Amino acid sequence: MKTSSSKFFRFFILSLLMPALLSSCSPSSPPPAESSVPKKTESNEKVASAEKGQYLSMTYTEYVNGKNADQGMVMRVMTYDLSSKKLTKLSDVPYTSQYPLSVVSLPDHKIYYSADVGDKGDQLFSYDLNTKKIEQLTDNLFAINRIVPTIPDGPLVLVAVKKGERTLKTMFYNKSTRTMQIMHDENQEESTWSITYNPAKKAIYSAHYSEKERDKQRAISNRTQAIMVPPDYKVTEINSSTKRERPIITLKKEKISSMSSSNDKLLLVTSRLTSFGTTEYSLVDIATGKRTKIKLPIFSRQFVYMSPDGKGVYYLGSASEKNEDEGRGVYYYDFTSKTQTPIFIQKEGFINNFMLLNK
Repeated sequence: MKTSSSKFFRFFILSLLMPALLSSCSPSSPPPAESSVPKKTESNEKVASAEKGQYLSMTYTEYVNGKNADQGMVMRVMTYDLSSKKLTKLSDVPYTSQYPLSVVSLPDHKIYYSADVGDKGDQLFSYDLNTKKIEQLTDNLFAINRIVPTIPDGPLVLVAVKKGERTLKTMFYNKSTRTMQIMHDENQEESTWSITYNPAKKAIYSAHYSEKERDKQRAISNRTQAIMVPPDYKVTEINSSTKRERPIITLKKEKISSMSSSNDKLLLVTSRLTSFGTTEYSLVDIATGKRTKIKLPIFSRQFVYMSPDGKGVYYLGSASEKNEDEGRGVYYYDFTSKTQTPIFIQKEGFINNFMLLNK
């Protein structure tokens, strides 16, 4: 049974802090074949566009029976075209995963999403917008926090946990060979929290922290009955082709809750406490690692993206700087006019995440 919609905003990682009984299925086994189970689609579903430009991919969960999660909850997957300002509902996909996660790849004509398999953990799935077919792409995972498309012939990048483990890793899924390359696979010490793809740099930026340091800070918090201070967060650049890494910046005792990248900058959303802390926004020069804090009159704890022209930000949050629940939705904030433009406001359901992507 799923929890109330107000809890969907929290990442499943909280549940990973305690040991779990995991499947003994081998991580090295090949991905399953295409699912033969037909899935019902709606008549107003659209086929992906092949035009160039940028768009937002949005995940929205809703009780379709209006009552409970028993055969009644779905992820509604939508796109918003930045040029035409058109909002399009593409499809509904089943919500069975620990965290509602989907992303639309218009170049691939597919929706990639996470779904539970046999109550043993979440796997990566794809839904073809043209053929309406669903495929299970992995069978060696336990949970997925992020799915990030890169270029059409490039990999999908995941933040995910392998079966039998608890550490979030940065993973590159090759769509052609259906194989997974896991960064620092044997290192159970470094945990990835956020990733973002920069098309101009053809690089992935990963924010990660030490599990050992995180556990140390938790022990201090329990002993002193104070709000937990985050471990240090490090941001690394990963070349999507060679997988070569380069350090960008380290934040001392500061949590990176969200990160995006455009041209030569990183946009960071941070807090000095693991919860209830004041949210801050920063721009980081990718070449030098120089950080500049910026003031944004918005309320957003995560999912903030710089617009392609650098004139504003798209964000998931509130219309108010003080009330987190007031008018929660996806907005565009213009730096010059200092105005907020609503793109999609949540009503009956809950907006779980969104992403800015290239067509």
